[in-house]
Amino acid sequence: MGFRTMDDGEAAEFLAQPLVAVLTIDDPGWSPHVTPVWFHHLPGENRFQVMTPAKSKKARLHREGSGELSLSVQTADGPTAKYLNMQGVARLLPLSPDLLNAMVEKYLPEEFRAAYLADPPEDSMFDITPRRITTGVIG
Repeated sequence: MGFRTMDDGEAAEFLAQPLVAVLTIDDPGWSPHVTPVWFHHLPGENRFQVMTPAKSKKARLHREGSGELSLSVQTADGPTAKYLNMQGVARLLPLSPDLLNAMVEKYLPEEFRAAYLADPPEDSMFDITPRRITTGVIG
């Protein structure tokens, strides 16, 4: 068993998969708020995007806090595990139609896309600029 980091190309390929990320944001007075999310990576711009309802707990904590959050994406296949952890600063913006379409295409089978697009539960998005990214391949 060994350990190595991913190069930029391998990380971009890893992030293009329809994997679920774990988003973590500070919740003062409690442990951090942790929630699974769909994500979109823009490798050429070194940014991540996450859809969210404006009334969600993560959006409220973002508005009340520093704007910093973390994402963790990981897979395990037998004895091999891959991960990418990102810590960054997010802006909460209105949901872009481009992001909505990219997420639906990435995560949903074609037969479910039209129904989701007709009434998406999200109306906002985090646009995240990483301050630190760590990667690893174990196994």
